Amino acid sequence: MIEIPIEIVELEDNSFHLLIECDINSGQKGEMVIDTGASKTVLDKNFVDDYQKAEQEESEIKSRGLGEGSIDTEMAKIDSFQIGDLFINDFSCALIDLSGINEMYRQYCNREICGLLGSDFLLQHNGIIDYRRRILQLSKD
Repeated sequence: MIEIPIEIVELEDNSFHLLIECDINSGQKGEMVIDTGASKTVLDKNFVDDYQKAEQEESEIKSRGLGEGSIDTEMAKIDSFQIGDLFINDFSCALIDLSGINEMYRQYCNREICGLLGSDFLLQHNGIIDYRRRILQLSKD
């Protein structure tokens, strides 16, 4: 099991987000929200400098958020993705524009995020969130 520190950020009174540090393409460091309600892991298309588009039939999908219309989404593959000691080559994810979400983050806590760590990733790596210890546990497989 890999244990990765989580930072719990209070955006408003009793409104919490879980943040985790990541490294994209061996050098782009950022913070992601652990989002168990997100079906797919997404990165901010304004943050990722280098990626490969997925095949055309897979690359254009629509995403939905609560209270929002559809969001233009592009499937992509990045060379590498790392959180804690978990390193993944040829990482597939969705790319969306997170400008609106980052506006909220700047307003409430003067920070930005580079993506959302979704349920697809958490299920694949048997993610366990330990709130008391502020740790995300992942299996290496």
